[in-house]
Amino acid sequence: MTFGFPSCIIEVSAKVDTKHNQKEAIKMANVIPTVGSQFSTQKSGVSGIVQEVVMNKSGSARVRLEVAGQPRWTTVK
Repeated sequence: MTFGFPSCIIEVSAKVDTKHNQKEAIKMANVIPTVGSQFSTQKSGVSGIVQEVVMNKSGSARVRLEVAGQPRWTTVK
């Protein structure tokens, strides 16, 4: 399931136990930024404007930020 917001895309998937009709857990909630939005990396705290988003087969995304006029790539899992 994907939800769109002005500055990001949030993907959420959940595993459902059909035998007991209960949600087991939300397994993944990724916030994927959109081009033109402000984004800060989690590990280093670097902030920049998103210039490009490339989705990987694994479900993660490579994000190119513009930081102080220079490109910087990061991965969003």
